[in-house]
Amino acid sequence: MPFARRETALLIFGDALLLITSLWLALVLRNFQLPTGSYFFEHLRAFVVVYGISFLIFFIAGLYEPQTRLVKRILGIRILGAQVTNTAIAAIVFFVLPLVIAPKTVLLLYLLISVVLISVWRFFVVPYLSIAETKSAVLIGEGEAYEEVLHALDGNSKYYVRFVDSIRPSTLMEGDLKTLIERHVQAGMRIVVLDTRNLVVRKELPSLYDAMLEGVDFVEFATFYEGLTDRVPLAHIDHAWLLEHLRRQNRVYAIAKRVIDIVGAFIGIILSAPFILLAVLGTAITGGGKIFIRHDRVGRDNKTFRIIKLRSMLFNDHGDPELQKKNRVTPFGKFLRKSRIDELPQLWNILVGDLSFIGPRPELPSIAAIYETEIPYYAVRHLVTPGLSGWAQIYDHDAPRGAADIARTARKLSYDIYYMKHRSFGLDMAIALKTLRALASLSGT
Repeated sequence: MPFARRETALLIFGDALLLITSLWLALVLRNFQLPTGSYFFEHLRAFVVVYGISFLIFFIAGLYEPQTRLVKRILGIRILGAQVTNTAIAAIVFFVLPLVIAPKTVLLLYLLISVVLISVWRFFVVPYLSIAETKSAVLIGEGEAYEEVLHALDGNSKYYVRFVDSIRPSTLMEGDLKTLIERHVQAGMRIVVLDTRNLVVRKELPSLYDAMLEGVDFVEFATFYEGLTDRVPLAHIDHAWLLEHLRRQNRVYAIAKRVIDIVGAFIGIILSAPFILLAVLGTAITGGGKIFIRHDRVGRDNKTFRIIKLRSMLFNDHGDPELQKKNRVTPFGKFLRKSRIDELPQLWNILVGDLSFIGPRPELPSIAAIYETEIPYYAVRHLVTPGLSGWAQIYDHDAPRGAADIARTARKLSYDIYYMKHRSFGLDMAIALKTLRALASLSGT
């Protein structure tokens, strides 16, 4: 993305200054007086560990990534997720490890102040600095995703990039692309977003080398699209793209995620037991078939497993289209679905490893078979453990329900592959927070 190293360095310097300032202000509020130099530096030395962790989490959360800086709406999720993670880790550092000081009140004040200052810095100060000024760009490409990007940025001030021209390669003669870019460079343009998979563009790439040496930043269209929409452009990926971006397996991340799933599911089962018991009694009283139902789903490595749910419909139709016509949600089942209580038994699926808290939502085998035939690369979502919640569940508000829906599922897949490419602690934390908010508001998909 089009930002130089000095710009990242300035962001890091600003973050560091604000984190140190947050500690100083926390000491002021804690004691209602200005801290002495020795008192401040005593705490500063202890907070060095917290600062190091904070910057590590900031990097993991993507707060220094180009697309985060280009798209304002990504910042809120990333900052909140990063600071919640910092809170948990800092609490362990100060409350568990044997440090010289144990500033519980100072730590709480520091975390609250730092969230406010970092948010103000990124949202209201950085946009007015030269490093985040709206930059002129040229878009080169064609297709549905190309038109979607043009529409999204047309007159929209929430992005830090503005297209001064859009070029469709199919309308160009040989050599025209270089001429057009040179003309825009002379007018002050410094960013070119282009589809390198386009055959015309690929043929002209050698002629654009000189422009790169002159300071023009070339951004691959698929990468730009991801930062803009939080999903991948399915029409712009191929087998080579999948091998490059989905082949890596971070063993530390995988082990830690599984540990979190086991501990979280165990605690969740204990805490949710009273709600499940009440739901069982309510389902039994209102009549119908079995209280617990089991649905076949496709899991990791294309293996079938059974999720456990509380019955919210008249009977278990197993996804059969004819039986679905006779089935309906019961009045008590509507409450269970709205409150998500019917999903609580799936904590057992998480505990045994069939599900994770975060991942692509598992599909019925019969419908998955249709999608694997009709939607290119659909099966790649089975490379990871499916989840109770996920990126698509949070952001795709037009997800398919019931019978197979090719168009909507293709869109949902674009979110799933985005998650698979970028999955990390920071992204999982962002999804978890958004899921909690959806549960609290009784919304979401």
